[in-house]
Amino acid sequence: MARFQVKVPREQTAPPGPVIFRSVGPFRCSRAPGDGRGPPNGGIVPLPLITLLGLLVAVLAVGCSAILIRLSDAPALVLSFYRLAISVALLAVPALARERETLRRLTGRDWLLLAGSAVCLALHFYVWIESLNFTTVASSTVLVTSSPFIVLALGWRLLGERTNRIGLAAVAIGVAGGVIVGWGDFRVSGSALYGDLLAFLGAVTVSGYTIAGRIARQKMSTTLYTTAVYALAAALLWLMMLPRGIPLAPYPPREWALFAALAVIPTILGHNLFNWALRWVSAATVSMCTLGEPVIASALAWILFREAPGWATVVGGILLMAGIALFVRYGAQPD
Repeated sequence: MARFQVKVPREQTAPPGPVIFRSVGPFRCSRAPGDGRGPPNGGIVPLPLITLLGLLVAVLAVGCSAILIRLSDAPALVLSFYRLAISVALLAVPALARERETLRRLTGRDWLLLAGSAVCLALHFYVWIESLNFTTVASSTVLVTSSPFIVLALGWRLLGERTNRIGLAAVAIGVAGGVIVGWGDFRVSGSALYGDLLAFLGAVTVSGYTIAGRIARQKMSTTLYTTAVYALAAALLWLMMLPRGIPLAPYPPREWALFAALAVIPTILGHNLFNWALRWVSAATVSMCTLGEPVIASALAWILFREAPGWATVVGGILLMAGIALFVRYGAQPD
């Protein structure tokens, strides 16, 4: 397990996207509540009801992301910018108060890593939000959730991480599911396939953010990492708007409410609750819960927009989610 274990302080905030650490069993505590020590002999500790409720709220929160984006008429760059900028405004004060000394000790290499991560995150939000203009909520959220497989490939190349035969089989199942989703949308229209490609590119770019986070968080807390990367990514998105002549304002009150909701509900509330739950459950359990995002988003899109997923999206989505679940549960330990 040594190659796959990443030390995450208790107060850290999980990055966007599934957490793909080694499973230690569903609902098995990584530490006993309240004492900072694991349960004896790796035993199972009953979960408090508040923890289960927290996980449920987190899944619902991240599942609202695509719906809030679809409700907005603002350009993708503007949505991406305000989602990150408002999040920074909410996170910056506590981060600076606790991490001032760490911030001073950051080297040039650390800042380069943060800048590279910010590029990945800015592109992730931009291309994924843009994908929702071309393809269905179901297809977009299913494909963008495929990032664990990409992190596996990047981790193998960059961090020397390995998987086992079950992990490779899970990748094959997931890839088959993604191909079915894309094939089904291609039969609908070329623009839907273009949206699928943008969503997949969103998975690729968020994987770069995740890999950079694994490296950076060995030296800095996730609170500092997240705040710094969010700020740099917001600045990059603003620079991307300048040559296009996209204004930061004015927008109607409804749009400002959606900007704030995107920052607070899926970004701050959703991911912070997942991190909070990591005090009681394994990272693999949290990863499993994040697979509820496409389900919640697709159900809400069906109710609000009458956007029923096609058979290819349903079949391919089930295969892709099954592959991710199999990999998270069994595939993170090398043979």
